[in-house]
Amino acid sequence: MHIKPFLLLTVLFSAPIFLSAQSSATGVPSAVSPETRDAGRQLIGDSIMNGKAYEYDGHLADLIGPRLTGSLNYMRAAGWLEEQFKALGLSNVHTEDWTIPAAWEPDGPATGRIVKPVEHNLHIYSLGWSPSTPPNGIAGQVVYIASFLPDALDAQRAQVAGAIALVDHFSFGDHPSIDKILAGFEHLRSLSPSAIVMVGIANGGESLTAPTAAGELSTIPEAQIGLEDFLLIKRLLDRGPVSMQFSFANRIRKDVKVPNVVAEIPGRELPGEVVLVGAHLDSWQPGTGAQDNGTGVAGVIEVARAIRALNRPPRRTIRFVLFGGEEEGLLGSAAYVRQHQTDLPKIDVVLVTDTGSGAATGWMVMGRDDERDPVAALKPLLSGLGADGITSDIEHIFSSDHGPFGVFGVPTLVLWNDMERYPALHHKASDTFDSVIAKDLTQDAAVIAVTSYAIADSNTSFASHLSPTEVQTMLQKGGQLDAYNYLKKIGDLP
Repeated sequence: MHIKPFLLLTVLFSAPIFLSAQSSATGVPSAVSPETRDAGRQLIGDSIMNGKAYEYDGHLADLIGPRLTGSLNYMRAAGWLEEQFKALGLSNVHTEDWTIPAAWEPDGPATGRIVKPVEHNLHIYSLGWSPSTPPNGIAGQVVYIASFLPDALDAQRAQVAGAIALVDHFSFGDHPSIDKILAGFEHLRSLSPSAIVMVGIANGGESLTAPTAAGELSTIPEAQIGLEDFLLIKRLLDRGPVSMQFSFANRIRKDVKVPNVVAEIPGRELPGEVVLVGAHLDSWQPGTGAQDNGTGVAGVIEVARAIRALNRPPRRTIRFVLFGGEEEGLLGSAAYVRQHQTDLPKIDVVLVTDTGSGAATGWMVMGRDDERDPVAALKPLLSGLGADGITSDIEHIFSSDHGPFGVFGVPTLVLWNDMERYPALHHKASDTFDSVIAKDLTQDAAVIAVTSYAIADSNTSFASHLSPTEVQTMLQKGGQLDAYNYLKKIGDLP
């Protein structure tokens, strides 16, 4: 909903505000005090009229730039965020290190071409966490991988050995889960191709990813080519053999310490209970990471600014955590969960933002149907922001940093944004600050701020922590148990 700020404030200030969590004992939402209602009004007004999320994102994207996990830019961003939290007067500002097996950065552009049956230069890029090619590059015949199914891959074993394996989205099958994709790449590598080449996007573009797990380097060079180049190779393969050649160099550093950035606003009555507000700090490098996930990071800083400016801390502590390594497999959040195992029962809920700056429409509860009523209790407040929607789709339960918490039964919420523009920006060169819409990012931050404050200030807990058996049942019901077991086996989940 896009309306002018003064109209938005009129709507919000005239609406009754009943901010509560659902009582686990009675199942009945309880209204908050008049003092909390006043705080909610002030928080929304300040965030809408004086919010700095757009300014924060501009600094992160334009003045620091892309933030590959463990890179110099990532470290600069972590240091800048520590400074911001300290300047805002937050408490317990610090970093918590974890180790990624390898830090990765391209060392100059890749080059490549079709050699036979025609000469054709390629738009080509190294995939993330690929080793460099040998100094003279990779050359060989191309074999298209029609299916990642184990039997289909094994049937191509003789063709694939020593060849360049060509992969597209049809190789993955219909609606593939992340575990099937990663397992398919692992199986394909075991067939000993000399390299893997994956399809990119239109206009020779790059859409970066890393088809490896847990921040490990691939065992063979892996590249991506533009869609038009890929389709040309496919047509040529229909006529006969195709050979190609490519080369690139990457800077690799082993066992790199990566900081998560942490800060707090201590609770005034229940400081040992925590509402965690988080986003991932790392990004890919084709663009500047303004949307993925600079907007999330900027939203987290703005929430800290707005709540701190109230001078009325909520009952519970609000902890702000900016994670690294999300793009390589939720590594920073998984490390946080491992490091804080004994503290997890004290976390009331984890709120994560990671889908760009499209206007917020509500919250995703990721299969936790028991969270629908507590979120619905916030509707009188969130409806004025156009963000009172709720979706329980479990399909994306492992798509961002809420995942490692959710599998331990901790309640989680993920900001539900309008995603119409996001696919054209996600992991692409177009993910730059000029794509960010200020009014939408401002609204996103206001939604996160008032939701986190309302939950932290409630006189009841947000929702129950699930037992391991209940988590397994939820994942089984949502068709995600196989993905959980695979991601746990490879180290992406704790």
